[in-house]
Amino acid sequence: MAAQVADRFDLGPDARLEVEAVRGEQGQVRRLVTASGVFALKETFDDLDVDEAELTAAFQARCHDAGVPCPRPLADGDGCYVTHVDGQPVRLQTWADVHDADPMLDPASVGTAVARLHGVVVPATETPHEWHTEPVGAAEWRALVKAARGAGAPYADRLAALVPDLLAMEELLTPMVGRQWCHLDLWADNLRGTPDGEVCVFDFDNAGPAEPTRELAMVLFEFARTGRDRLHALVAAYEEAGGSGRVSRAEDFGVTIAQLHHIGRHQVLGWLHARDPEARARAHAGVEEFVGDPFRVGDVERLLGWLTA
Repeated sequence: MAAQVADRFDLGPDARLEVEAVRGEQGQVRRLVTASGVFALKETFDDLDVDEAELTAAFQARCHDAGVPCPRPLADGDGCYVTHVDGQPVRLQTWADVHDADPMLDPASVGTAVARLHGVVVPATETPHEWHTEPVGAAEWRALVKAARGAGAPYADRLAALVPDLLAMEELLTPMVGRQWCHLDLWADNLRGTPDGEVCVFDFDNAGPAEPTRELAMVLFEFARTGRDRLHALVAAYEEAGGSGRVSRAEDFGVTIAQLHHIGRHQVLGWLHARDPEARARAHAGVEEFVGDPFRVGDVERLLGWLTA
């Protein structure tokens, strides 16, 4: 595969794949070394919407060229970001060395990076995806609890006890107007520190229409909920760098709430439908994170209090 990919992207001879793949929920990344340098080869497990992948890659390229600290996608000889090797879609981008996920990254660096992202204004005409806006709903949460109990899931009782809090949070969800394209996946997995002390944003696969304010709220939850000083440092750096978002209402945390709940649902279903011990273990870890460290109305009120202090 290495030689075929290098040929498609005109990267010269001596192509080889190094290191084991870094696996995510939707695919894996391997390091490709050629005469032209080091690159990240991204393979997708399930069917890939090629048109959507082309759009998100073009957005990432535009962000990179505007100074956002992120890898740059490469286009193949036909000018496409997605190419097919042995019938499988693959994508290529410049390589970035990053540290493990860490929600305690320097908040000022995070705030500056997110401001630069929001400074790349690509107007949106599409409706935001329901993953970012819609509740899971009472009926579905109760069905998941029932299924978990029926399957003897070790987390079933804790999930059941959490349902009232989940429903209270979902009452905060309101429609979102997609004002411009945003990254929409700025969890610690996708915004990491680098060996040179900077930060790097990657995995733009979920990019799409949103409001910068709601994305900023997600970043505050992920990187600054542990302390007022961290939150103030992040917001100050974000605003100083020209970021347009301003979090002021509970509804601004809508993307955070919707995504966390849909991720939690996805992990519970993954546990229930797992076909092998490895898949069940991955899903179990995700469920434990969801029920063990939930986002509650009191957390929203605390963050808003810090913002207005």
